[in-house]
Amino acid sequence: MSATPLPDLTTQTTASEIFSANHPLPQIRAIHKALHARLDDTAARLRTQVGGSYRELLGTADAIVAMRSDMDAVQASLGRMGGRCGRAVVARKVGGLGRFVEGDGDAGGQQARERLLEGVVLSLAGVLREKKAEGLVLAARLWVLGRLLVKSFGGKSGERVRVAEKALEASHRRLLRAIEGVLGRSGRRAMERGDVLRALGAYSLATSSGARDVLRHFLRTRGQAMALSFDGSEEEGRQTGREMKDMLRCLGLYTKTLQDVQALVPHKLTEALMSLKKNALLADDSLRKMEGLRLDVYKRWCGDEIQYYTPFIRHDDLDLKQARDMLTSWAKEGSAVLLRGLENTLEGMTEFKTIVDLRTSVLTLWIQEGSKARGFDPSLLLDALRASINTHLQAPPRRLRNLRHPHHLPPLPAPLSLVLPPSTTDAAPFTQTTLAHLYGHTDPVSRALTCYATYTHLLSSLTTVLSSLRRQRWDDLSSDDLVDDDYDATLAHRHRLLSTADPDALQSHLHRSLAAAFARLDEQITLLWKSHRDEDGQVAMYLLRILRDIRARLPEDSSDSIRSFGLACIPALHDAVAEAVAGPPLRAFAAGPLARRTVVGLSLWEGRDPELPSSPSPGVFRFLRDLCMSMSDGSGGDLWSPRAVEVLKRRVGGELGRVWGEACAAAAAVGGEEEDGEVGEDAGSKEDAGSKEDAGSKEDAGDEALAEEERVQQRGDLLVQWLFDVSYLRCCLDTPSSDKLAELENVVYEKSGLGSTAARERVAKGAQEYWKRTSLLFGLLA
Repeated sequence: MSATPLPDLTTQTTASEIFSANHPLPQIRAIHKALHARLDDTAARLRTQVGGSYRELLGTADAIVAMRSDMDAVQASLGRMGGRCGRAVVARKVGGLGRFVEGDGDAGGQQARERLLEGVVLSLAGVLREKKAEGLVLAARLWVLGRLLVKSFGGKSGERVRVAEKALEASHRRLLRAIEGVLGRSGRRAMERGDVLRALGAYSLATSSGARDVLRHFLRTRGQAMALSFDGSEEEGRQTGREMKDMLRCLGLYTKTLQDVQALVPHKLTEALMSLKKNALLADDSLRKMEGLRLDVYKRWCGDEIQYYTPFIRHDDLDLKQARDMLTSWAKEGSAVLLRGLENTLEGMTEFKTIVDLRTSVLTLWIQEGSKARGFDPSLLLDALRASINTHLQAPPRRLRNLRHPHHLPPLPAPLSLVLPPSTTDAAPFTQTTLAHLYGHTDPVSRALTCYATYTHLLSSLTTVLSSLRRQRWDDLSSDDLVDDDYDATLAHRHRLLSTADPDALQSHLHRSLAAAFARLDEQITLLWKSHRDEDGQVAMYLLRILRDIRARLPEDSSDSIRSFGLACIPALHDAVAEAVAGPPLRAFAAGPLARRTVVGLSLWEGRDPELPSSPSPGVFRFLRDLCMSMSDGSGGDLWSPRAVEVLKRRVGGELGRVWGEACAAAAAVGGEEEDGEVGEDAGSKEDAGSKEDAGSKEDAGDEALAEEERVQQRGDLLVQWLFDVSYLRCCLDTPSSDKLAELENVVYEKSGLGSTAARERVAKGAQEYWKRTSLLFGLLA
């Protein structure tokens, strides 16, 4: 079915025409849709037209605002021009121009050059005041222009010219100082090759120097800067941080000089010098742009020698071979300056870690930058730096040889006593005081051990830093990509030198220094003991405590010579302490209990056939107590190591064997003489009196026999008690290295008259049982 054609909508003006019978319903619907589409299209066109008109309206408003601003500016300019075009102003200008034209033309040119010269002086001072490397060439051009202007006056210069000439001379000195400052600065920003090239060009203009003289001045300036790097720290006093910065600054100047010369000479320097004389001086854009000169006005008053002046600079007087020779000679002198400065820097450093930090920084900088210089073997200077640093690294180990005893003995300690701290609210002082008393750390001992603690702290820091040296990695630190086939081998060799060979050499030197220090200290302590022997043993106690604490804190991985430190002197010290401690109790025991000839506590004897003692005599017990008190309170319990106790027991046992043996022999001899005397007296009386005796003589003889029997009994009881006492003392004082008490026990047993092995065994067993019950009372001897 074909679509119904739409009527011409322009002819349909009313709704009745559309809804007439001529149009079916589908056609009415199509007309409705067509009308709506036409309305939408018309609305879209209207919106577009209105938007465009609005934008045009905004543009017109902006144009009106801009025109008003322009009109204000034009009116202001016209006002100023009108003010300058007044009748009086114009008359003055016309009169001045007439006088200028009527006067001498050379005088007018001289005035113009004077004003130009003043402008040059002011501009040059302003450029130098900015202190920028970019303005050095401009300052040099200004100075050259100023010199040309001064020269143009000849002998007709007035006061203004003379003042300007002096100002130019001062500016020239400032310019040269500024050039040297740029060439001698060490920061990365200051050492950029562009700034260096500008400074060299400015120097060439300011001194009319060729390429060879410019390079010579550059090397001389860098050498002076390297030498002056250390003057600041020397004037301000030695400061570790400042000295390290100065050293790195000097090394940075050295490496950058090698790189700059190879990069700039001969091509870049030659091109820079050629560019300076490419155009005439007054044709330079930087001068023409300076408003203070007003070259557009004063240029025509300058003569041809100024207008067409072109700097004459030799740029072709330096070839590659000459530059290489100059750089090689300078590098040799510069390395000497560098090493001398390193020596001076290291002399002011005493801390091992500080020297190692300097070593790391210096070698890292040289490995990074020194390898970039072509034609130089970086390993040569690297070896020289290593040798100098390693020599000073061995200085702190040399100081380890200064481990010495005090030049004079400090006041020796009195018998130790526990002194509580002033305040017990804090546990730390109380703990420290208790530990000091426990280990006998009196003031003299503490002072000596504090010195040794400082020594061990230095040794510990040395060991730590040596470990850090071994852990350092010296891989490829340079940024350049090297394609040398042997580079890997060079890198491994360098790493082996810096992280293995140097630490091993320092470790060996440290071990030798330690061995020498401890050997010298051992010798000095031995000499000190030999020259200060005393009877009360205080020096021996002092030295024993020092040796004990030093041996307790010997360096790790010590050699056999260090581990044997003090061992040769210790036996003599133990003997002296044992003699001093055991002397008073032994003398008191010999004068008291051993001199007694009666037995105390005889009624406490036990057993039958015979009765035997069950406890030692009070004198023996008191002797052991006095000996323990002398060991603890008199000298201090910290001294009594197993070896010292053994020495004491051996000495006490030997002395008791000697003294007690004499007492036993004396007791037995006294009893025998009395018996022999009595027998001789009876025989004599029988020979003198014959066979008759009166009753009184018989009674006297009977009393004497009873007394003699009693004395014999007392002597036997005394020897039995002594046998128990000796057995008891053997439980306490007997040592494998001494059998004096065993010999004494045999002597006493033989003289006691027991005659029974069972009785002796009972005595020995009773002494052992009693020692088990009382051994805790004598803790230092148990």
